[in-house]
Amino acid sequence: MLCLTVVYCHMLLTAPLVPVPRTPAVNTPVNATSVQSTALNIQHGGHESAISQKPADDTALSPSSLPPTNAWFDIWQRSFTDTMDFTVKQLDGLFESDDNSYGQGQKQARAEGRIQLAWEPRSGMLSDTDLRFRVRVRLPALQERVDLLLSDNEDENQDNTVRAARNVNANDRDRTTIALRFRPEQDSHYSYRIGAGRRDQLYAKTRYRDALAFSNQWAMLYDAELYYYTRDRLGAEAGVAFQYEINKKHLVRQNNRFYFRDDTNDWLWRHEVHHLFSVDQHNAIIPHFLVEGLSQPNYRVEEVYTGFRWRNNTLRDWLFFEVEPFVLWLRNEDFKTSYGVALRVEAYYGKDT
Repeated sequence: MLCLTVVYCHMLLTAPLVPVPRTPAVNTPVNATSVQSTALNIQHGGHESAISQKPADDTALSPSSLPPTNAWFDIWQRSFTDTMDFTVKQLDGLFESDDNSYGQGQKQARAEGRIQLAWEPRSGMLSDTDLRFRVRVRLPALQERVDLLLSDNEDENQDNTVRAARNVNANDRDRTTIALRFRPEQDSHYSYRIGAGRRDQLYAKTRYRDALAFSNQWAMLYDAELYYYTRDRLGAEAGVAFQYEINKKHLVRQNNRFYFRDDTNDWLWRHEVHHLFSVDQHNAIIPHFLVEGLSQPNYRVEEVYTGFRWRNNTLRDWLFFEVEPFVLWLRNEDFKTSYGVALRVEAYYGKDT
């Protein structure tokens, strides 16, 4: 039955529809290693230097290298992008003065983001599914300093983990969040947010993020956050990552992150290692290892996770498929070995005008 389902889905994806004359309206990631959904945040066209990485929420989408086609999923993506952009332009128009209307060559309001659907069966839990999404809206009428962000997950640093791993002692972090982000300048290291999330709580957050290159191969990325939720009260985060570019095809990153939770007066910590191997323009392999725990009642491990991800975008530059076998050990399951595999489909949308 599974084989028949896979064959049927492939036939649907490759079946052409009646051509619809139209100019392509989307810009998309270039290759399988250029998207930010992996914890490595590798940018388009490979990692040119150890300092070439950007934060996940600042990833830009680059033009597609494939010719326009009219398969049903191409039409869906163009229609979805146009619908989002129309809504965004209406919103941006509320802040636009008569003297500051769109002129020739001036940037227009746009939306960009991704949608990911996953099936993550593991030992004893074959029905685990996951829906991830992230939308960023840029508003030129506010001088490109204010963005509207909508995401399924408050924690941008856990984009690469399966749902079973994210739910462990996460203090309900895995909740839909909507926020306005303000930056004093477009290239500022500081950003400020106000919004709602984590079980419908209002919150305010300030963040500092920067990177430091020691050489063409070695770099350090670091950030700190301070936030306040109406029910969970004060919280803080700090993270540092060390990155080593072995060559143009291999990059290794080691991440360390700590979360302080005021309502429970403890720390949640996480350490992880990723190795990104760019096989070719459309294929990447990312083995990774993660360990997570709490500081109370003592500094103890709550979760161990390891996975081996294959990522491919042969069909379209903006359409990604992932297969990730993984092994998970959880304290609340008495660290019994849980084997699983994650099957994901991820679509990007957005455009630069």
